[in-house]
Amino acid sequence: MPYRLIVNPAAGSGKAQKLYKILEPWLDPRDTEVIFTDRPGHATKLAREVNHQENLTVISLGGDGTHHEVINGLMPEAKPIFAVIPAGTGNDFVRALAYSRSPKAMWDTATTGDIQSIDVGQVNDQYFLTVSGAGFDAEVAGWVNQHDKSGHGTWVFIRAILKHLVRYQSHDMTVYVNGASRTEPTFLLAIGNSAYYAGGMCICPKALVDDGLFNVVWVKDLPRVQVLPLLAKVFRGTHIQHRAVTTFQAEQLSLDGPPEMLVHADGEIVGHLPVTLRLVPKAIRTRMGPR
Repeated sequence: MPYRLIVNPAAGSGKAQKLYKILEPWLDPRDTEVIFTDRPGHATKLAREVNHQENLTVISLGGDGTHHEVINGLMPEAKPIFAVIPAGTGNDFVRALAYSRSPKAMWDTATTGDIQSIDVGQVNDQYFLTVSGAGFDAEVAGWVNQHDKSGHGTWVFIRAILKHLVRYQSHDMTVYVNGASRTEPTFLLAIGNSAYYAGGMCICPKALVDDGLFNVVWVKDLPRVQVLPLLAKVFRGTHIQHRAVTTFQAEQLSLDGPPEMLVHADGEIVGHLPVTLRLVPKAIRTRMGPR
């Protein structure tokens, strides 16, 4: 069969299940195999079963967490074509693929859209599509993944941001890149393969999925009264103009700091510091919308 559709029915507090029902009339059982996940990590297993089949398109129907699982099943072999249908809390990866909001148009793009090879990030042994990092945003991601994610994705993350802002303390973090190192008190450090996370926050505005480089955004410690105004600018990507923010590009870097600091990737908690990140250029063929 040319399509394996992996559906996470729990994604987006049931949004994925509802979207699948809308798409179902357009699915042809002669060429589309549909499999529903029933536990965390199941999508990775289902993708790994077919990661050597070049004539197959693997479609991930769910949120960024589901896409994260699927890409970790496809990599590093990554022979199939990869496609997504967004139905989660944040839906940030699809912003890099120029998808329409129409369910039928999403399906058409996922099955017949233009094919482009895109980069994939790697943090230790985990692959990711959007953003990885450590600090305040990792604490927020950890909370979101353990609590109710119903409602509009952006507001889910804003609620978590407000909850954590009062008590969060910055920590010294060391970044190693190109043989040099630097240590700074750090609010957060984001490493972007693509630009968005947390439901539309343009944290790494210069990140592109096909340029072979991470866009790294390092937010140093800053007074709490400045945090919310700075975060408001993230939606437009203008936060990088703030004096507490440093940006640079890199193919590989390492982060070190307190071992209790969480590390996230695609909104999923993937471990603690220290970590090493590298970009895998042109790692997988992906269906794209019209540009």
